[in-house]
Amino acid sequence: MDIQTIATKTGIPIRKIRYVLDHRILPGMRIKTDAERVGHPRSFTDLEGFSIASGASLLECDVKRDSVVGFMESIGDYTWKKAEMKRRRQTFVEAAFLSQHEAIAVLGDGLNVRFQIGEQQTDWLQPGTFAQLKDYHPRGEVRLNLGHIRDALLR
Repeated sequence: MDIQTIATKTGIPIRKIRYVLDHRILPGMRIKTDAERVGHPRSFTDLEGFSIASGASLLECDVKRDSVVGFMESIGDYTWKKAEMKRRRQTFVEAAFLSQHEAIAVLGDGLNVRFQIGEQQTDWLQPGTFAQLKDYHPRGEVRLNLGHIRDALLR
């Protein structure tokens, strides 16, 4: 998947997608270029494209850069499904991408997070430690419809 494909399928402006890449919005993002093609375009796995589109979508909603970075770290670090036997854990972003159900990630007050896939939903969580915030009620929320982004990319 390349930048143009992400932009075309999701309707996100290319400049937002490039911003996500050039300003290292996604932690640990590898960038692979295709030396055989003119201009050496960057290419990504489908999951990476999904993550890039998710970060760019938050920027399109005017979420501050630092909040987007923290939010993307959270969806990439939170263990949604425990490993079975020798398989590694599945993060929320992987589970959302692989699911056939609605997948929602919510950012509360630009800091705390909540995740949902289908009927399963977490409590509000503190980023990094993922401690449950039982008495937390955000003043404002940004809701990212990951299922919509996933479905657009997979069409």
